[in-house]
Amino acid sequence: MDINTPEARQETLRARLERGLSLSLSATAAEFDVSVDTLRRDLKALEVQGYARCIRGGAMPVARPARPALDRMTETAATHEALVAATLPLIEDGMVLMLDGGTTVLALAQALPPLPNGLIVTPAPAVALAALAAGTPVQLVGGRLSAYGAIAVGHGTVEEISGIASDLACLGACGIDATFGLGADDMDEAAVKRAMIDAAHRSVVMTTGEKLGRRARHRVAPCKALGVMVSNATAQQTAPFARTGMEIRNV
Repeated sequence: MDINTPEARQETLRARLERGLSLSLSATAAEFDVSVDTLRRDLKALEVQGYARCIRGGAMPVARPARPALDRMTETAATHEALVAATLPLIEDGMVLMLDGGTTVLALAQALPPLPNGLIVTPAPAVALAALAAGTPVQLVGGRLSAYGAIAVGHGTVEEISGIASDLACLGACGIDATFGLGADDMDEAAVKRAMIDAAHRSVVMTTGEKLGRRARHRVAPCKALGVMVSNATAQQTAPFARTGMEIRNV
């Protein structure tokens, strides 16, 4: 493809950013056979358009807030099935399991086998109903419902979660970056996710490859505080996360 014009270069760069890829200034300039200053102008233009966040040495993709959870509840994806299948072996009867909200974790709740000796703790009403239908005792944590993930949020929610000893917390991701950590689009939801991680002996993040390298608005926790990442990303994409100490399960 001809990339000798700013429009063509920026279209190519925008496509990479939308896939969640970070851009190295020097490496990309060499790839496109343009000067570093020329590529820097391209990245600045994409930053103005809201596609990139320029940093020293390149640019990061911008994580746009997801649509409200109720708009996404009816969506199904083959990636959900793969992520769920790789997460289920981590779950055993007798566990106290904390489940986040979002479509991926809802898919996990719908696929759970009966866990009559376990306990599901969740701030998400849809997840609670799915887990209950699967034959597992459920404790629904209350609070004001947030539209982003359709989970309860607020001080009372965080306090109740903090008082429960959990074996495993299963979380979705709005974005996760090896340096920034796990992020959420909503500040109150970030606090609830953080409380779940702190209360759990181990945590697992279920995420698609497109969310890797993206920094959502609010940091939930650094990668070193997370236990396992289950993702359909390539081994090359997940390598920076493995270096933080996370266990990676590629699907």
